Amino acid sequence: MTIMRETIRIVLAVFIMILLGGVTHPGYTQTTDTGEDFGTGHIVRGAFLEQYISVRDPLEMYGLPITGEFEGMSAFGITTVQYFNKARFDLVKDLDGNDKVVVANLGELTYPGPGPLAPVSSDGPTCRKFPATGKSVCYAFLQYYDANDGPVNFGDPISDLEIREGRYVQYFQKARMEWAPELDADSHVILTDLGKRYFDFVVGDSDRLKPEGSSIPGKPRKPQAYAFVANPLITAGSQQTLNVVVVDMYRQPVANAQVWVFMLTPDGRKDPFRAPDTNSDGISTLLFPVGNLSPTQIVALEVKVTANGEETAAKSWFRVWY
Repeated sequence: MTIMRETIRIVLAVFIMILLGGVTHPGYTQTTDTGEDFGTGHIVRGAFLEQYISVRDPLEMYGLPITGEFEGMSAFGITTVQYFNKARFDLVKDLDGNDKVVVANLGELTYPGPGPLAPVSSDGPTCRKFPATGKSVCYAFLQYYDANDGPVNFGDPISDLEIREGRYVQYFQKARMEWAPELDADSHVILTDLGKRYFDFVVGDSDRLKPEGSSIPGKPRKPQAYAFVANPLITAGSQQTLNVVVVDMYRQPVANAQVWVFMLTPDGRKDPFRAPDTNSDGISTLLFPVGNLSPTQIVALEVKVTANGEETAAKSWFRVWY
């Protein structure tokens, strides 16, 4: 594995030198119109390619692309995204209306909450406390953070040093570091494949993982969505069912549309749920927990749907009863 990893790094380094034309003008990169294929069958192009090669070691920071570009959910709403082993790129607009690539905060999105703490001190000269979150980064993790432009590539730490899956790990806004003592390398710190994990757990669209050109979905015309809850009045702590129906402008069902549901609770929370893609009848059914809300409270539901680049939305609601 070490030999393969080093081989990929060398190939990638040569590729980057070709793109840069052998020069090092600050802030300047050259890209092709067609983009680049890193052997996974997924093209990285345009602004995404510029972001990819902007870091010292793209393979280590982001990994290889695992999808092509597609319209997906992000912190900025539905926008163009692309997944890599360790990251997700979101294409958004800056204040001047120009395209801008934002690396998603997958550390925050995948952090399951506090876990078992590692038996390691978080005080002393080999540690640094981050005022924004009150968390400390120590020892090899701090060295790795500083060596790889941590504020930009990782963000602030959001967890303590914890034990997960038999390893010492620490979550940051954009990444998760792991201590891998078995590695035959100068550093035993690696980044978790959060891009792949998040894609598998949340997006779950296996067709997106197929090499580009292996499937060309048909494009529906002006999709429309409708949402209906099974229980308009429901008790706290129970399970609610939401049915989403997607049709085109001719009232024909739209299959394989992606559906996101946001539950807006009275206390201001906006809980996201990834519903199954629509079936051949254009229907997606989501079962989700209501939570321990107070009686008589009204819960709003926002539904976002994408079908091959076209977007639509729907709303529904229910009331928590005694």
